[in-house]
Amino acid sequence: MAVEGTRQAQTADFSGRHLVIGGNVVISLIVVVAIVALLQWISFHRSTKFDLTSSGLNSLTPGTERLVGGLEQKVTLTSLYFETDLEDEDQGKYRRRIDDMLSLYQGVNPSMVEVRSINPLQDHAKREALIEDLRGLKVFRDETASYQELATRFESELLGEINELLEGQLSQLSLLIEQTGDETAKVDLGQIQTVLEERQRAVAFAAEDVKAASEGAQPRYGAVKSVLTQLYTGVTRDLNSILTFVQQVQAQRTSMPEAVKVFLAGLEKTYRPVIARLEGETTTARNLERLEFEAVLQQLAPTSNAIVVYTGDDAKVVNFNDVWPTADPSAAQAGFARRLFRGEEKVTSAILQLTVKEKTAVVFARFGGQPLFVGGGVPGMPAMGGGPGPYTQMKTLLEDTNFVVKEWDVSSMDSPPEIDPPPVRTIYVVMRPVNPPPSFGQPQQQGEFNALHKQRVLDALGENPRAIFIAGWMPGAFGAFPEAYQYDDYLSGTWGIRVASDFLILEAFPYPGKPGEMALTQQSFMIGELAHSQHPIVKGMVGGQASMRLACPIEIVGEAPEGVATEKLVWRDASDGLWGIRDFTTYEERVRAGKSVTKAEGDIAGPFTLAVSAEKGDGKLVVVSGRSPFSDDWALAPALVMTSQGFTMRQRNPGNVHLLVNSLHWLNDREEWLDVGKPVNIGTIAIDQKSGALTAVKAFAYAGWPATALVVGGIVWWTRRR
Repeated sequence: MAVEGTRQAQTADFSGRHLVIGGNVVISLIVVVAIVALLQWISFHRSTKFDLTSSGLNSLTPGTERLVGGLEQKVTLTSLYFETDLEDEDQGKYRRRIDDMLSLYQGVNPSMVEVRSINPLQDHAKREALIEDLRGLKVFRDETASYQELATRFESELLGEINELLEGQLSQLSLLIEQTGDETAKVDLGQIQTVLEERQRAVAFAAEDVKAASEGAQPRYGAVKSVLTQLYTGVTRDLNSILTFVQQVQAQRTSMPEAVKVFLAGLEKTYRPVIARLEGETTTARNLERLEFEAVLQQLAPTSNAIVVYTGDDAKVVNFNDVWPTADPSAAQAGFARRLFRGEEKVTSAILQLTVKEKTAVVFARFGGQPLFVGGGVPGMPAMGGGPGPYTQMKTLLEDTNFVVKEWDVSSMDSPPEIDPPPVRTIYVVMRPVNPPPSFGQPQQQGEFNALHKQRVLDALGENPRAIFIAGWMPGAFGAFPEAYQYDDYLSGTWGIRVASDFLILEAFPYPGKPGEMALTQQSFMIGELAHSQHPIVKGMVGGQASMRLACPIEIVGEAPEGVATEKLVWRDASDGLWGIRDFTTYEERVRAGKSVTKAEGDIAGPFTLAVSAEKGDGKLVVVSGRSPFSDDWALAPALVMTSQGFTMRQRNPGNVHLLVNSLHWLNDREEWLDVGKPVNIGTIAIDQKSGALTAVKAFAYAGWPATALVVGGIVWWTRRR
């Protein structure tokens, strides 16, 4: 009986523990489900995203989010990145990256951004529907109307008139040739008959070409214009040649059959109205402007990997090479890892251009030197060669950002270039004047920069300037002694900013194999590792490398002029070997001999300010130190770097581009466009170890989850305790 009782007690005890364990599990599940449901509700109503990549790969810039979030008209983003069973690995990477990026745009403003994806190799109906949508846009509908009218007039009026004329003439000629007994007349009439028969065949071929070009899913209006221009010109030429031939026959022959004589005499009256009509149509056709619609269609080939951005009025095509430029222009082919990614930059630029019609002009004011946007040339001489200029790519980049970009050579033009239509505002980028080298008795093609030239620029700026001054170090005409900055008196007297152009900032590096000694190298002229302030222009430059070459210090005077507010933007902190050198000749002998260097008497130590902003009333300006800090070969230069994924190409100085574009937006009073778009190197996906988001994720992993487990356990304990 005792054993029996013990077994019953054990069974009862086990049953009790079983119920307790089961109850704990049920309660735990209820609590966990409740927590998950709460988190889902919070994430739905208060969405938060964390991008842990150092390049910002998985997020849009704040400027893009502001632009897209504030859209007042619907924008459609359509990807035409193809997909096939035979595609290489890179094509899949390109396509997925584009799909991910476009989804980010839609996530910012789902009601105003529609995203579509079409495989042009398979989705033929969708592709034709897209083309039909584009054809219906106001801008294309308006421009194609005149082409359609040209084709319609030909098919409904001119084709019939031309054929009627040719058929009537050939009928009369056949009858006259058959009836006349004058062999010479037969020969003359036969020549006219041959010309008209050839023209009749040409008209028939042209009619078929016009019909084929104006119908179908992709009308080729440019081909319609070309065919009709050639046709009308040919008919006019043939009719005129016949009239000239008739005049010669009439002058040479004193007698001919009366019927032939009457026929030839009536040709002038018959042909002239037709010739006049065709000449008018030819002029109309030639004056038709180039069709942007056809330019768009040419970019939508089945394997073009294009992105179409359009509103209800207009459209832009973002092509593959713009989105995925090879970082090394000399490379004929480049794979995924050797390309930069400018997807956000280009798509956002397209949205900006389509939704903001007001234009701001950026005028680069230079004195002498090479033309900025076209190649070749000797200072003071006409540009030669026609190749790209030093700011060609930068001009395109600024135009993509909705600026109108012009160039002003102060040495030859009294005033800035006229801009049509007039911009809402003009911002000037004042380049450092380049004086011609000594001529040593030879006549100068260009004089030196003087007070008259400076006054031209200051007059253009006005009382409330919006400008960027580029104030790099410049050697003098007879050696390394620096040339004074020509606008220094204006900047210091009006804005409290002094350009210390008598100092060249150099950085000496440890001498190889000689501890404690310093050496100058080619890299000494390039100042990088720059710090920046929290000013709106440069606040978002985290991770965006910038550097300046041949820079001089910029100083903010102790007591600024009344009403002027200045702020440092970019600077280089003090470090060993960072000097401001007054006279470089003191170092030349040691550098040539390969010897170490030390700071000379009169040189200055850092920190050195390299960019400053200033405001006064309605006037704003930015001063940047460095030789051509925004030229293509510096701001947009590629660099081969070693990463955890191997060697890859990156943009060397993306911070320079950031500084220029953001400065222009700030000067244009459009701070909501700051940080719009960004170039990203897609070859590497590195985690930003300094990211606050990464810290939050680590904190959640190390503390959040354990705390959640403790909370659930506590709730279960408290529930069971009751």
